[in-house]
This record gives sequence, structure tokens and C-alpha cells, in this order.
Amino acid sequence: MTPDEIIDDLKANFALRRPRTYTGGLLPAFCDFLLDIDSPSKGWTSYADMIATHPLLTEGTSTLTITWPDAATGQKTIRPAYNAIHHFYIFENKRLGYPRSEPYATGKWADFIPWLDSLVTFTAAELAEVRDRAKAFVLETLPETKFDPSTVVVDPPIFRILIEKFGWTERRGREPTGAAFQALVFAYIRADAPHLQVETRKVRTGGARVKGIGDIDAFEGERLTISAEVKAFRFAQDDLEHTEHFITESLQRGALGLIVAIGFVDGVANMVRDRGVIPVTPEDLLRTVALWDPVKQRAALNAFEWAIVHKEQSPDLIGRYRDFLEEVGYRKASVKEELAEEIIEGAVGTEDGVAAEDDQ
Repeated sequence: MTPDEIIDDLKANFALRRPRTYTGGLLPAFCDFLLDIDSPSKGWTSYADMIATHPLLTEGTSTLTITWPDAATGQKTIRPAYNAIHHFYIFENKRLGYPRSEPYATGKWADFIPWLDSLVTFTAAELAEVRDRAKAFVLETLPETKFDPSTVVVDPPIFRILIEKFGWTERRGREPTGAAFQALVFAYIRADAPHLQVETRKVRTGGARVKGIGDIDAFEGERLTISAEVKAFRFAQDDLEHTEHFITESLQRGALGLIVAIGFVDGVANMVRDRGVIPVTPEDLLRTVALWDPVKQRAALNAFEWAIVHKEQSPDLIGRYRDFLEEVGYRKASVKEELAEEIIEGAVGTEDGVAAEDDQ
């Protein structure tokens, strides 16, 4: 076979119904292997001449391996040459469609002895020519896999951004004080513990009035698992006595009790811990939320939105939330003012509506 005929045969192997793509690496590996053993200087006229000089080794190997006394191992194999070509296609030139099974490819060498019959007779220049033409054909045939960063949609860590940038101590118009912060804590627990049934109440609706323990309760079936008391201010020692009922009821039920506050006066967090419940600040929430994937971040944001729209039902808070999303450039179907008004009007006569009327 001439160099042209060998290249044509290579192309025919690519055109089969089940293409032998691995031949695009096997042929260049043959060439490099023969160059390495300096076959052009041997005067061989066929593959049979080569193995007559350097007998074929078959025990324990399926690849082309010949005896080679000058080698440390006493043998030469095409595997290093094939591995180099494999690396050239996949890692250097991003032809990720090239087969990755090196043992399979080199194990098929005996199917291409007609190539070797001719290759062992070639000059060094001819071997280099066949090798380079084979590599060029593979690069031309297999598409390059390029990574274009502009095509990747990166979802922002929206719940983390909400914790960091939303005005938790601010309020607008008739927005209930602390409503946003309570919704935040509900959203965090709801996303972090999807295996629990999480309930939240309207701000300033005592848990006892609605047969709850804290401002937010999470249940496994009938069992209270987590209970959180939410304080949208800096928690001081004097505030501790007002949480006595919450602490006692949480501990009696074996629940994980949380007091979540904007902050704690020095020393008060340790007092809370000494009572058997856990003090939590927005900074504590951030450390956990920073590890959440974008889907979980969106789930938490949706829970926050649900709480302010369907529980608090405050148009002013809904508007402040909608403005926040616009300010941070987060694209989400925003809650319209008309919808907010419909929600408030529809709340009359519902449990939340009654609770709101009782608060007045």
C-alpha cells in the first residue's frame, strides 16, 4: 500500500456504519512506533520481517509488543505512542468525540497488519507524512469542542443576596415591623428542611393564639422538630424573659429551639445557649446559604415571596421586595400591585384575615 492508499483506507474506516474512529490514533501510533525503533534503517520488506528480527510478545498483553533487548523491560510496545496521540486529540485539540478507550484501540492492532506490511518499508519521511496526514484528517473530521463562557447562564445566589442587601430593619408605609425578617427566617427553614412541614404566622400574631410555639414551627408529622422565635432587633438580656414560654415549650417537646435576631448584645448569645436554645443572626444564615446551589437559593426566595404575599399580605412590603429585585437586576415575574390588592381583599374571612382583624 502506498501512503495515499493507507490514508484512503483510514478514511474508509471512518465511513463505516459503525465507524472505527480509533484508527485515527492507531495509524499515527504505528508510524511513531516504527520511527522509534528506526525501522527505515532495517531493510524490512514486510511485517513478517520485523517480527522475525524482534519476535512478537503475546503473553499478558493484547497490544503490539515486540522483544527489544536494548529496552529496560526488554520489549517495545505501541501503547506509549498511542497514548500520546490520544492526548493530542482529546486534551490538546479538544476533539472530545475521539474514543477514550486506549486498551481497546491498541488491542485491535492485528486487524491492520496490511498497514504494517507497508509501513515497515517506508522511509522516515514517508512515515512522518502518513502520521501527519492521519492526524490532520482526524482534526478535520471531528469537531472541536469549544467552551464559550457567553453561552453559560449563571444564576446569581439570589437568597444570599437577599440576606446581604435587603433592608431588614427598614419599613415602608404601613408595612408591619419585622414582617420581612420573619419571612426570611421562614424561607430559610423551609428551604433548608424540605422534609418538614413548616408553618409561619403573620408578624405579631402570637404562637399561642394559633396553637403554635414559636413564630415559625416545623413538624415531622405531628412532632414539633424546629421552633423559631424571630426578633427583628438587637436582642438584649431584658428580652430573654419574654421568650421564657417559647424556651420552655420547645425544650419540653424536644424541638430544636432557635432565637433568630438581627444581632445580640454582648454576652446575651451565651445566655441564650445556656437556656438550651440556639441564638442565630443573619451572619449565621449566610454561612450556610453560601453553600447552597442556585436551585435551593431560588426555592428559598420563592418561600420568602410566598410568606410576604400570602401570609403578611402587605402591599408596601410586596412593593419593597419588588423594588429590591429590580435594584439587584434579578429577572423574575414580579408581584404586581394589582395582585397585591386582590390578595389583601381576598384575605377577609380567611384564617389570616381573621387574625389580621383580631390584631387591630
